[in-house]
Amino acid sequence: MDFNVADEVASLGVNVIFLSITSIDNSFFNQSLKDEIDNYYKLFSQKYTLSDFEYDPSILAYNKLHTKVGVTDKSLTASPESIIKILLKHKSLRPINPIVDTYNYISIKNKVSIGAHDMEHINGNVELRLTNGNEKFIPLGKDKPQIIHSGEYGYIDDSNEVICRLDCRQCDKTKISSNTKSCLFIIQGNDVTSTKFLHSTAHQLLDLFKNNDAKNTQYSIIQA
Repeated sequence: MDFNVADEVASLGVNVIFLSITSIDNSFFNQSLKDEIDNYYKLFSQKYTLSDFEYDPSILAYNKLHTKVGVTDKSLTASPESIIKILLKHKSLRPINPIVDTYNYISIKNKVSIGAHDMEHINGNVELRLTNGNEKFIPLGKDKPQIIHSGEYGYIDDSNEVICRLDCRQCDKTKISSNTKSCLFIIQGNDVTSTKFLHSTAHQLLDLFKNNDAKNTQYSIIQA
């Protein structure tokens, strides 16, 4: 599987790291990691309010990226902002599965967009490019295609299907399940997140998965 970032997207200020991990056991969740995440969320909810993130440089930079490509739909919010809002509203996040719970944790800590995709359901290679409007996109949890506007940026596989729209919404086809064994993580920043920071984020994720399950030794980190 190859990865490519089109120059037209890179010039917007989008930078991205791809992390693939194989031999994941998504049915096992180390209790110490669960406790770490729960304690972090508890302290986070006590320390912050929504107003603390209104002028956060990283959050604002994602919004500026959306403006650059003409996205006006306010429901299309970059994933770190979305999950921070959910956490502060409910004081916790609903557990989903070890992979999703772990990357949500790191996404909140680093205020960076992270998505995960079951590699068994990605068709061919993945390219981050501007959309032309004829791509297929079925959002996570849905069974019908959603209209994709031309000029957005998205992660698209060789079947012309969007696996992640902007840095906001993932598709249903590659959703993470208890049967997921091989996982592609997309760690996407903006013009205030350095490539070094994204690499550090990838290694934080990798270390957590290694500690959760010692079998997680096969991996690759790609800067496209």
